[in-house]
Amino acid sequence: MNPNVIRENLIPKKGNRVKIKINGMRNKTDEFIGVLEELYPEIFTVRASDYLRSFSYSEIINKEVELSFI
Repeated sequence: MNPNVIRENLIPKKGNRVKIKINGMRNKTDEFIGVLEELYPEIFTVRASDYLRSFSYSEIINKEVELSFI
């Protein structure tokens, strides 16, 4: 999958609530809910209640980050 395709698919969903699951090392995961805030050529940002996180589209391709809309 191409990062540009992922970005194009996310553009209409800007401002929607998302659930992010971060798959870490040694089977550790972290989950949080936020709002898809900005989409840049290489990264996108998600705002949780008290912080802003950024992720690259390649993290989705490599399944390091899973994104679902709620």
